[in-house]
Order: sequence, then structure tokens, then C-alpha cells
Amino acid sequence: MPEPLEPAKLALDPDSEIPELLDLCPDITPLRYRDGERLVVEGETSQAVFIVLKGGLVVEHLEPEGAQRPLAHLECAPEHPCIVGEMAYFGAQRRTATVRAVGACQVLRLEPAHLDAIMDGFPALTRLLCQQFTRRLQEANDTLRDLRGRFDLGTERRLVQPGELIFRAGERSPLFQLAMGMVRLEGPKGTEVLAARDLPEGFLGLEAYLRDRPQDATAVAEETCLLAVIPASRREAFLRNQPGMVLRVLEGKV
Repeated sequence: MPEPLEPAKLALDPDSEIPELLDLCPDITPLRYRDGERLVVEGETSQAVFIVLKGGLVVEHLEPEGAQRPLAHLECAPEHPCIVGEMAYFGAQRRTATVRAVGACQVLRLEPAHLDAIMDGFPALTRLLCQQFTRRLQEANDTLRDLRGRFDLGTERRLVQPGELIFRAGERSPLFQLAMGMVRLEGPKGTEVLAARDLPEGFLGLEAYLRDRPQDATAVAEETCLLAVIPASRREAFLRNQPGMVLRVLEGKV
């Protein structure tokens, strides 16, 4: 577990806005993370956001076979702090990766109200947050652009809010690929909440789409979801580009 850290012991850039932020929000918790301790755990729901003032981080994703695959390594310093978990500002979403400390790290744990304060009166920190939001959105755009380039399926992007219907049982629907978020399926076999890793390559409603038949379950966004949408008119192109997956579906292996 991280240890509380006295604000006086923080490595701070005197020209930064951090000292002023701590004065304005004395309830912000400074913490010291030891080597290997996790700031964020993939799959958990939390609204905490972290400003890492000093230390190294590794960002990891859990592979289906259970291994952790490193996605990025970050070095944070008082003059170049890092922000982790910023998408929680938009709601209590499940974390899409694990972030752990490499060596000792000095960290400020923030709640959404603290980010509101930053947006209201701290332009340098606001720019840092906006840069991080921009990177995350660019990553999502790159994922969708890669999908379009590989399949040429007329893929469109759709952002779905919690509780919004994606498709309804008994109706035909486009094919969806889940890029971010969690989906609740309600069908004859009961109700289950699924992430992209629980679906064949993230595809939702795949068998009904391939067989050109109505969906047998209703899909609702459990949290904010980013989806790639492949229209029914591009089914033939999908069949040409995904023969292995099509065979697995027809054989009942997906």
C-alpha cells in the first residue's frame, strides 16, 4: 500500500502550479508508491486521477493468456509531471490498463472535484490535462483508422453513453467492435457484462451479423463505450477479410 507523504517532502518545481493547487485543495492526498506498487488496476472502477511528480511508471495490459504486456514506460519529474487515469474525469469507467511504479514515486491522488478546480484556475495544469485527453482520443482514432485500413468496411465511430441501447433482441443490427468500455448483454442465457477482451477480437453480435439473422440478446452500454460500427451492407467484405473467424463461428468455436 502507498504511504502518506508530507507535502513538505514533495519534489516540487517552484515555478509550477502544484504548490498553489495544494494550498487551494488541502484534501489532496500526497502519496509515496514503492517499486512495483500499482496506481491503477485494469478492470477496476475508480474516479481517482493521479499526478506523478517524480519517478517511473510502466503501463501494462493483461493478455488473454494471463501475461502482462507492457504498453509504455514513463519518466516523471517535477518540471515534467505525468497524469494517470485522466479518463475517470468523465465518469466511473473500468480501467483499461494497469499502471505500476518503477522505483519510488511521489504522487498526488485527485478526485474529479480537484480536476474541476484545475480547470477553473490553473492554466498550465489544464494544458497538461488537455494534452493527455488529446493523446487518448488520438489513440482511439488510430485504432479505428487501422480497422478501416485493414478491412475497408465503411466503418464508422460511435460513442455510446451508459444505459444507451446498442441493439435489441429480435432485431437485425450492424456489427459492432468494442474499443473502449463495458457492455451488458441481456438474453436467454441471462445477463453478463463484457469488455472487449471477453469478445472475439472485440466483436459484439458477431454470429447474428454473419448469419444475417436477428440478435438473440439485447446489448446496453454499461459505461461509456467507444464502438466501431460495420454496416450490414459490408457483410460480404467482412466475410472476405475474416475467413478464419467466419469458419470458427460456423463451427461453433466462437
